This record gives sequence, structure tokens and C-alpha cells, in this order.
Amino acid sequence: MLIGAFCLWHIAAIFSYSIYHVEEVPVLQWISDQRSFFRPYVLTTSQWQRWNLFSPDPLRRVIEVDIEQRIHGQWIRVYTLNEHSISWWQRAPELKTMRRMEDDDKEALRERYLLDYCRTRDIPIGTQLRMIKRWHVIPKHEKIYDTEWWQNWQPDWNEHIDVSVTCTAT
Repeated sequence: MLIGAFCLWHIAAIFSYSIYHVEEVPVLQWISDQRSFFRPYVLTTSQWQRWNLFSPDPLRRVIEVDIEQRIHGQWIRVYTLNEHSISWWQRAPELKTMRRMEDDDKEALRERYLLDYCRTRDIPIGTQLRMIKRWHVIPKHEKIYDTEWWQNWQPDWNEHIDVSVTCTAT
């Protein structure tokens, strides 16, 4: 009985978060209004929405982003954003956000990311920061390689200095 109650709870929570455009359907509007009741549960357990389990062509590109600060005329790495520096439940969305910001037309967004880094870490106004992207591609083979090959394989990292900002008041 307890398992059945949990299943009904879970279905109701996911359903309330899944419906959109309910303005003219009173029943759906009422269900949508219940989101605040289910919110803590859904936000705590919604990891299934973030996994790439069902991707037909899983990501092979591994990225890291360094944030460097100019200190006494030299660039010093102050933070590395990668799978080791992010908690496991935030890893997929955070790195996916970084991959989506890579397009050339998203430079302003990357600058905003650095300015937000300044703000959230209380970095003094006037401090210079820059973003450096590093990446490599996991090889895709037509035939299956044995474990020894993968244990000996080393990634071929690429690096690119991306954007620079000066921390401001906002």
C-alpha cells in the first residue's frame, strides 16, 4: 500500500510539472496550481530529467572551463569548471549550459557568466577575469576496442582563450 501511495504521489508530482498552456482548461489550471505543493519533491528528485541516458549519439566531447584572474600582471587559475568541481546532481545541467554557451553568437552570455562569477564570489570591482575553454573528443570506433587500449588512451586536449571581462558593480 505504501508503494502504491508513493507511485500515485510521484505520478501526480510529475504530471503537475509536465502540463503547460492551461489557461482555458479549468481542471488543468487547478492541477498546474498545485506545483508549489509538489515543488520540493520534484526539485529534489528530478534527476531523471537531467540524464542523457536515452541519447542515440551520446556526447563524446569532454569540456573544462578555467576562470583565470589577473594578479600582479600574471594570469592565475582560480577555478576550473569540470566534472570534478561540480556536485554530481548539478554536473549534467552545468556542463550542458557551458556547451550551449560555446557558439560564437553567445559571447555576451559568456561575458555575463564571468560577471556573475565576480558578483557571486565578491571579487573586487576592477579585477580582470578571463575564461579559457579546454576540450577533447572521445574517439568513436567502428569495432570494439579492448579494455587495455582504453586504459592506455590519453586525451588530446585543445585549449582556447575565450572571453575577458573586468569585474563591475553589477
